[in-house]
Amino acid sequence: MNFLRPLIDEAGMSDPHALVRGDTVYLFTGHDVGFGVPDWVMPDWRIYHSTDLQTWDHVGTIRPDDCYLGGGCASCWAGDIVERGGVFFWYFSHPQKGTGVMRAERPEGPYTDALGHALVASFDPTIFIEDDGTPYLIYGHGDYKIARLKDNMIELAEEPRLLPLDRRGVFPVMDKNSLHKHNGIYYLSCSGYYATSDKLYGPYVHRGLVGEGMGLDTPYAHGDFFVWKGDWYHVWCKYRDRDHDRIRDCFLAPVVYDASGAMRDLFNVTPV
Repeated sequence: MNFLRPLIDEAGMSDPHALVRGDTVYLFTGHDVGFGVPDWVMPDWRIYHSTDLQTWDHVGTIRPDDCYLGGGCASCWAGDIVERGGVFFWYFSHPQKGTGVMRAERPEGPYTDALGHALVASFDPTIFIEDDGTPYLIYGHGDYKIARLKDNMIELAEEPRLLPLDRRGVFPVMDKNSLHKHNGIYYLSCSGYYATSDKLYGPYVHRGLVGEGMGLDTPYAHGDFFVWKGDWYHVWCKYRDRDHDRIRDCFLAPVVYDASGAMRDLFNVTPV
């Protein structure tokens, strides 16, 4: 498989976050439709799945009509998905109306609003599950915040805290966060840039880029990291022509880590 190709032929797959269940990977993504419009036009969220990382089937759509955003919303911004006790929680966001939560009994949906209002007044959420099963919400633009979630997954268990981050003049001042853990190291990323810490609450220090080209060396490559069949992968989105409109495609590549904890994407390999 050539990982330099978009995951699907149809344009507009954006802001991917992954859920892995056995051999199946589900991608929850945004949906860009504003061709020729220099702004984001995103009327819903899409759910795709694959059992080989090559063929991706559209298996569900989450609509703003079914949450507090309401019908006609065209700002269905990034979200993240997590399973807890057999229930699937979709954390979605809107640039002015904050981050809310929907839930479903199947990963494909249907999803219904779990709160009827915003959980936090910001956007681009990520859910991180610690090794002991404790869930955390990370969100924000520029200065990221973190808060532990209650077991019900729809309430904060603590006041949000700022994540201290030494950008080293390189790490973008942007939203698009993702947080994962590998070999005891916490990786806070934005696009292709990442910072590391030996503590969940930081401080984090900019470490490098997972790769150059493929949109990774810009602040716009919203993505996520996940484990499938024992190997790590990175999925992200890339603009077709940001000077023309806001239409994106998603790409995927294996991730490797060296002994120092540095990570990088591999673009031209075949998955096992």
